[in-house]
Amino acid sequence: MKVSIITTIYKAEKDLPRLLDSMMALKSPELEFFLIDNGSPDCCGEICAEYAQKDPRFVVRTIKDNIGYIGARMLGIRESDGDYIGFSDSDDYLEPGGYDRAIEVIKQYDCDLYITAYNVHVGEEVSTHLPPYSPGVYEGEQIINVIRPQAFGFLKGKDRLHGFMWKHVYRRSILINHGIKLLEDVKPWEDQLFNIDVIDHCERLYVDDQVIYNYFANSGSITANVFNNFDGKDFWDKTRRLYIEREKRAVSRMESLANANASLYNLDTLVVSLCKNKAMDSSSVVNALNSLLCHDVVAHDILSKSSGLSLNKRLIFVKLCLFMKLYKFLVMIVRNKLGY
Repeated sequence: MKVSIITTIYKAEKDLPRLLDSMMALKSPELEFFLIDNGSPDCCGEICAEYAQKDPRFVVRTIKDNIGYIGARMLGIRESDGDYIGFSDSDDYLEPGGYDRAIEVIKQYDCDLYITAYNVHVGEEVSTHLPPYSPGVYEGEQIINVIRPQAFGFLKGKDRLHGFMWKHVYRRSILINHGIKLLEDVKPWEDQLFNIDVIDHCERLYVDDQVIYNYFANSGSITANVFNNFDGKDFWDKTRRLYIEREKRAVSRMESLANANASLYNLDTLVVSLCKNKAMDSSSVVNALNSLLCHDVVAHDILSKSSGLSLNKRLIFVKLCLFMKLYKFLVMIVRNKLGY
């Protein structure tokens, strides 16, 4: 058995050695480190070549012109040799022994999907995030009734399964045989749909509370760039598309509810992000919300289906204000909380 860990690399020469060192420290000969130099203009290509000389488990694929991280990941899925596939970002690193354990667990349980815990680094602070399920094997009806709903969003007393592809290990044949793809038009949330599509074809999966990955929250990440250069219309358009795509896949009331709850969370993010824009006065923020949401049937669907029983007080307040179109009152309260 072989596990390929796909890494797309672009302008990462500062952090890349940390990741590649963590890969080399893993002991299993059944690992392939599939590095994609995605048209990087710095020294990333040379760094990858240097590590490939040190360890034959490194495979370097060079692309002359950047094709985006989604295109590069799909290329990695097609061209890597592993029976299973994992992912990593070039500015993070792998937990010591994490993938060595993953290989043993996957062999033992012959699972289609392996879901793990991970660490998040924010400055000097490190926090461990566990999967939103009890550790162990899930099969058949357990996957349908327990795993799938939380892949759509959160429910009462139950957190969502966040997308983050680097905390999963996937059976490659499921991705290839079922043509599972990453959708460009919902990024940076394309991983959420990807995981739902994979889970839909799993006969057995394993949830582990052991850490496999260390993620660094930084201002240059793909997700951070969405909010650093916030565009309300673009954000709402992608939220709509994500909601619609998840709703197409929902086969139960619980999944549809979880989808609405997660989408309401994005609506809250939309409100807060617009209110944080000091270049917009309150009237402009109100007008933006009115223009985007007032007559939008998807927004109405989200607000109608999301459940107060599953929501905290903040989201209940936002839901009610948006549902009743009290945009001016909502903006006043949010900006007051922000100190504007």
